[in-house]
Amino acid sequence: MTIKSLRRAPLACALWFVLPAAAAAQSDMPSPQATPSSTATAADRSKAKDLPRLVVEADATTGYRARTAESTARVAVPIKDIAASIQVVPQEVLRDRGVTRTDQLLDTVSGVLAESTYGGNGATFFNIRGFSENNGLRDGFRDYGYLAFRDVQNIERVEVFKGPAGALYGGVGAVGGYVNTVSKRPQSADFGEVGTTVGSYGLSRTTVDLNRSLSDGFSVRLNGAYDQGGSFRDDVDHHSWSLAPAVRWADADTSVTLLTEFNHLNRNNFDFGIPNVPNYRELSRSRYFGPNGANDPGVRNDFAKNITDAASLMFDHALNDDWTVRAAAHYAYAHQVSQQSFPNLDSYAGGDYLDYSVYSGGNEASREYTAQGELEGRFATGALAHTLLLGVDYGYLEQGGAGSPVSTLTLSLFDPRYTALAVPTDSAGPYHQAQGRDWGVYAQDLVELSPTVKLQFGLRGDRFINREVLGGVEVARGTQDAWSPRVGVVWEPDTATSIFADWSRSHAPNVAHGVSTSTYDAELGKQVEVGMKRDLIEDRLSGSIAWFHLTRANILTTDPVDPMKQVLTGRQASHGVEIDVAGALTPAWKVIAAYTYTRASVESDTTLPVGDTLANVPRHHASLWTTYAMQSAALQGLTIGSGLHYVGQRDANLPNSYTLASYVRTDASLAYERGPWRTQLNVLNVFDRHYYTGGSASVFNYTLDPSRPRAAQLTVSYRL
Repeated sequence: MTIKSLRRAPLACALWFVLPAAAAAQSDMPSPQATPSSTATAADRSKAKDLPRLVVEADATTGYRARTAESTARVAVPIKDIAASIQVVPQEVLRDRGVTRTDQLLDTVSGVLAESTYGGNGATFFNIRGFSENNGLRDGFRDYGYLAFRDVQNIERVEVFKGPAGALYGGVGAVGGYVNTVSKRPQSADFGEVGTTVGSYGLSRTTVDLNRSLSDGFSVRLNGAYDQGGSFRDDVDHHSWSLAPAVRWADADTSVTLLTEFNHLNRNNFDFGIPNVPNYRELSRSRYFGPNGANDPGVRNDFAKNITDAASLMFDHALNDDWTVRAAAHYAYAHQVSQQSFPNLDSYAGGDYLDYSVYSGGNEASREYTAQGELEGRFATGALAHTLLLGVDYGYLEQGGAGSPVSTLTLSLFDPRYTALAVPTDSAGPYHQAQGRDWGVYAQDLVELSPTVKLQFGLRGDRFINREVLGGVEVARGTQDAWSPRVGVVWEPDTATSIFADWSRSHAPNVAHGVSTSTYDAELGKQVEVGMKRDLIEDRLSGSIAWFHLTRANILTTDPVDPMKQVLTGRQASHGVEIDVAGALTPAWKVIAAYTYTRASVESDTTLPVGDTLANVPRHHASLWTTYAMQSAALQGLTIGSGLHYVGQRDANLPNSYTLASYVRTDASLAYERGPWRTQLNVLNVFDRHYYTGGSASVFNYTLDPSRPRAAQLTVSYRL
């Protein structure tokens, strides 16, 4: 597909309907026939209880193609039977692409773009269907990702639920969609792998994955990583370590799993990139814009130290072949100590000089608790087959920080030797904290009207209780009751195709980040979606296409006066088309590809111009990653891979005044596997394209990230 064609959404969507024909021409397999399960009645299925119960430990993935997303959907049914857009990035894709950072996780998924993190802290900041999200899921639990660093070594796969998911998830939530990072879990077989990676800019990374099956149903697994390296950015470097011990006990009917993870990250400087000013192309891409101790002895260099700990305890028990009860608890803690500097764009009217605010005593933390109980079962009412999910949960989030002394520093945009002396402007204020509690009850019923028609009903009720605490004293409290419904239908005209439509509404409470003396109503999202999922090559290659219209109200965004505070704005909307293809064209040729057309804009607001496009949301973006395993005897074990990532032109700021140019990034890989050894070379940004990301519609819209130059990394691993 040419770049020119990407600018024509109707043409790109039309390609979808060509794919089945192309796939049919590629395969000489006969057309799928009706299976016994597709013709059985609901009564027949409900009576099929004489078979032994089978426990499947691995995710249902063939190559790059995943058939289920149970951690996110919460029910063990195929993705094609769910009236929603769900995409999965399996471990094999992450390995082949050489992923070492969280911002690389979802480059192959439609409708999702990585955004600037909090000064390079490795948290999960993504733009999903036009909206910035830093709240996601970790192993199916709600996860406040603003401060949380997570090494990718312990991530087995990533599941993306697009659009509002309030019928299942309340508490700190997201409207554009959820990114669920699924941890590696103990398995019943013995295996292990150790690896080391070296690369450009001093990258040095060591990883370990060790699994052992013990007696009496016990198994343990340990994942760990140590990572250090520099950057093309001046005086920016890091070192981190991560340990993730896990233990599991299971018999035929019951399992108990404990997942823990401990991450530490130290960074020299707090790298937001370059200031988001109209002449950003003229600025140095490598310079760190912030205090320079050599030029200004009164202010030390920026820095950050992150600690992120998490633990999840999960209990599953099969009451019989049809009913399962689950109980779970989750805890997460993130702490960041830093000095960080922000450009004061509101006072900038052009020229060579720009004021920065230096927060020299940043001390921020977040803490989460979740408790959950669920009952899942299958039963029949007459001719109707049901998959029912009932649940209750409680979630608590507290996040805040100590007031920091603030100084104003004037920098020259073009002469790094010039730094005016820092001038103190604000003294340290009291510790501020936002607290959010969510009591929730939910139900979901997947009803099979016939072998070809399935309905989905979901409803969640929440009571949100929010508090704002300043200096240990409550200054605001708010309570809100909310109902979040979801309705969907799936029609399967044949065994290879499912056509779906759904409508959903979600409430995601606003638990403020930064100093606040008010509580806020929950964010409200509504979505209508229609799509199709299809097996393009049976058991090998799948595709999906979806059209959506999503509206968002009560949006918590950065205060234009003070970037450390947030305020509610009005109403925004996005609509578009997404196409995803994943799997294998042949047993040796794997592919994952995506295309997105999105229009996201302001519909009403007290300060922003109505009709302005949301920042960092391109009209078109697309990606392709493919690998081919050589088949000749002389080249046995050799695999080559390459990928393209296209992002179209998008607005850099809101209100709109200038744009970021479109770009195409090319990546490549070469891997050789012989016995237990695997050697893999990844080259990122092969042609050294210069581009910029950021311009977030959320909290970091005052800076831009210049692209990383061409870089290579070599990984050698050994299977134990």
